[in-house]
Amino acid sequence: MVREAKQRKRAHPCPHCLTKFPSSSQRDRLARAVHEKWRDYKCPHCSSLFAKKSNMVVHCRTVHERRRDHQCPHCSSRFSRASHMRAHCKTVHEKVRAHACPYCDGVAFGEMDHLNTHIDTVHLKLRDHACPYCEGVAFGRKSHLERHLGTVHLEQREHACRFCPGVAFGQKSDLKRHIETVHEKRRDHACPYCPGVAFGVKGSLTQHVNLVHLKLREHACPYCPGVAYPTKSNLKTHIETVHERPRLRLLQRRGVWEGQHPEDAHQRSPSKDQAHPWPEEARSKT
Repeated sequence: MVREAKQRKRAHPCPHCLTKFPSSSQRDRLARAVHEKWRDYKCPHCSSLFAKKSNMVVHCRTVHERRRDHQCPHCSSRFSRASHMRAHCKTVHEKVRAHACPYCDGVAFGEMDHLNTHIDTVHLKLRDHACPYCEGVAFGRKSHLERHLGTVHLEQREHACRFCPGVAFGQKSDLKRHIETVHEKRRDHACPYCPGVAFGVKGSLTQHVNLVHLKLREHACPYCPGVAYPTKSNLKTHIETVHERPRLRLLQRRGVWEGQHPEDAHQRSPSKDQAHPWPEEARSKT
């Protein structure tokens, strides 16, 4: 009888999935927001759109008004939502990590969405949020794109270091990491292979293990067969120094400057009676 009463209360199924709702209004609201991607509420300060008015209000309060009304009872951290504060307490202070990554040994998260984000960005390499200014730069989370835009392009540096004059960061977490690694000399991430070797940032440890111990070379040069590098920055340096700069110097010596078409330079090439643009040493070798 109780089960039948509950089924009667949820007699409005969603036309897109198997979820049932107690009213048609709730069903229609979910269908528009989740399946049809309706966004009826626009932020009055920016171009962000939301499916619910309450989400738009929270967005304005946290992003534009910078309000953090929920303070952690264990530390000085403040949050825009009570749910975020509770998740912080659970994961940071209570050390609850109930959602383990099926691919990484010993890696777990306090929230399921954090695990999903980790899998999407680290293992599936999903980068759905592209930077409109940087070619080829994309992020797995919208918040990471917004942080990139604020710190790199808008040059927002609101968190200043109290030890370094003129040094500031776009994120409080970056300032905290800077103080811990540079000033406090903390090295909490020890290498499992090298005795006495530790790093202040987990990413530096991962890069060290991949480079020194696992010998990973995932970033291949598109011009050199069989040449690869452990980091994207190493590959970029290689391309600039080995391929781009020598080619630019050669084109400049031949009269083809950057932005000039080679055919234009060929038409303007000097005759035998004109002064050759190459140095005397280069002409003597030809």
